[in-house]
Amino acid sequence: MNTLAGMGEFTREDGNDALWYQVFQEGHPVLLGKQKRFSLLPGGSRCKMCYAPLAGIGGWITRRMGLEPSSRNPFFCNACDGFLKAYPGGAEVDLSILFCDLRGSVSLSASMSPREFKQLITFMRETIIPVLWQAEGFVLQFQGDAVIGVWPPGFSGKDYASKAVNGGMKLPRAIERTPFNGSALPVGTAIHTGRAYLSTVASLNGDMQEVSAFGFDVNVAARLASSAKAGEVLISEAALKAAGRTIDDDAMCSYELKGIDENIRATPLKLH
Repeated sequence: MNTLAGMGEFTREDGNDALWYQVFQEGHPVLLGKQKRFSLLPGGSRCKMCYAPLAGIGGWITRRMGLEPSSRNPFFCNACDGFLKAYPGGAEVDLSILFCDLRGSVSLSASMSPREFKQLITFMRETIIPVLWQAEGFVLQFQGDAVIGVWPPGFSGKDYASKAVNGGMKLPRAIERTPFNGSALPVGTAIHTGRAYLSTVASLNGDMQEVSAFGFDVNVAARLASSAKAGEVLISEAALKAAGRTIDDDAMCSYELKGIDENIRATPLKLH
């Protein structure tokens, strides 16, 4: 696995390196200004790039400004969708990344109707995403029963790794206090910090573009998440170091990950 997108339907796009580096590594002043303004408006469903609310009272306000969900990709507003279309490409940047996915999803789907399983996935997203947003993370992608978020410095600031770790430390409590049908969500999560190539990926017919991530550290985060037990958050040693945290060797565990030559050390956080 070397990408977050389903590569049977999407292909990676390159180009516009300087602009993408400024947006995701350094922070583009225009985009940062929009994010700051739009974050003050109420709204749960937001554009993944500029944070413009796309529903509710905030959505009513932004619609009067000419912003609405993109007809090609409802996770972006029409303005940001226009940016992706006009400036496809990417850049290699530093980031922290979160993978959070359902444990035992096959058996769970067999124990409930398709509608109920869809409700479970929606509930999981609605539980995880506010924690990510409050920690100034960026919802990168929904992949089946997984939520994937990133903290690029251009979006989250120079202390991006610290914000990611803080968000990860709040996840167990958020999961515990929002049960689904009386039980805690059986999700496993990992947070890792490294370097990745963030870029647009386009559908083969060109009808839709997404932002995705590529590289070794993306794979480390995904594999580490697959090692997390239900209700557990694994924060990698690399993430802790990038966040300036003191490494407690007694609290660290070593994980052997499929396809990764060296064991990865991480601190496990669990539900109380």
